[in-house]
Amino acid sequence: MVGRVNRTIIAALIGAIAIGGSFGAFAATQTIETTASVDVRVWRRISDGELFISTRPEDSGPDAWVTSEVLDMSGLSQSGRFQLSDTVTVDVPVSVEVEVPEASIGSTRPTRPIPEAVPDDETPIAGPCCEVRGMEDTPQAGRNIVTDMRRVIDFALDEYGLTHIGHITINIAHSRNGMFTRYEEVFGYRPEELPDECSFQEGEHMFFTPACRADRLALAWEWFVRAAGAGEVKPEWAGHGAFDYFASHYATGKVPVITEDRFRRVLFYERARDIRLDQASDNMMTLVMLYTIHEHGEFADWLRFYSSTQAGLDVNVAFESVFEISLAKFYETFEEWADHQKLVLTSTAFRSCQEASQHIKQVVGSVGFGQGFPDYRVPLEIDDDDDGVVCEGFVAATQDVQ
Repeated sequence: MVGRVNRTIIAALIGAIAIGGSFGAFAATQTIETTASVDVRVWRRISDGELFISTRPEDSGPDAWVTSEVLDMSGLSQSGRFQLSDTVTVDVPVSVEVEVPEASIGSTRPTRPIPEAVPDDETPIAGPCCEVRGMEDTPQAGRNIVTDMRRVIDFALDEYGLTHIGHITINIAHSRNGMFTRYEEVFGYRPEELPDECSFQEGEHMFFTPACRADRLALAWEWFVRAAGAGEVKPEWAGHGAFDYFASHYATGKVPVITEDRFRRVLFYERARDIRLDQASDNMMTLVMLYTIHEHGEFADWLRFYSSTQAGLDVNVAFESVFEISLAKFYETFEEWADHQKLVLTSTAFRSCQEASQHIKQVVGSVGFGQGFPDYRVPLEIDDDDDGVVCEGFVAATQDVQ
């Protein structure tokens, strides 16, 4: 994302310095093609995520850094996959000393060409990974989570052309109580509660509780939040669906689709209007994204929409500019579609476990007795363990037809 922008800026800086240094030294006598080495650093302020670029002549000491103003990252590439900064100019003092014998003037040949600028091919480079803090007495745990996170990074680059910028520090512990200790070590105080019982992040620090250290979904979710950014974006559904889409794709090997039980369940039990009110459940927020890219675009378009809202563009303007439909009209069509889907699901629901067993296959529940039927297919049955599956433990052969 930013990496490609930085590489383009850097290449332009180096080319300008090389040409300027050559003309300054030899303009009166001859033209020399040469190069100049420049140290370049990109800074990201943890408190607000603002980016800066600093340059200096190579190995010239800490006082030689020249830093730009805050980079304006509100621009987008043509594909919408990368944020772009404005072009910045940073003056770097470079001294070139060359001795040229008079006899050689006019016959000097360049020995090293000026490097060409990096082509604007939008090809990112995988971001760095990772420092681990905690569980030093069990080094294999640290190695495992770094390996797993690198797999997420490689997947994102291969499948989506996405990467992150900056450093990632992963914090782990043997126990939940140990996570409080990690947090206090980083931020200087002990919170009353963890921000999340599975995983969370603040600044460059990611935290994974013992239950989620090896959770593919949690690892992918936190990385994507880091790569895409997770500021206070309103409405909330603008970002949630993208996070879920990427994490689910990595964790399961398949992209989410509208026909999954979790999305049919929210169509059956919840109100589509909750999207308009920004009060929707997690699965409803993902559903509205899936519906949008199914009807009006693709996942890359949704990332463009999310990036625009994150950059501060009004959600109505951002949505219409990407999907070519006003948000008000979209709400209407989505709610109409969802109401129709609910009508279909209601009309095809079964009255009992026995009836369902004669028509549909059982599915595996996450807890409880194992196999059963999706709750929205047999809505009169009670879901005792709240895993979305009912009729667990039901054996058709021993039941009377109801």
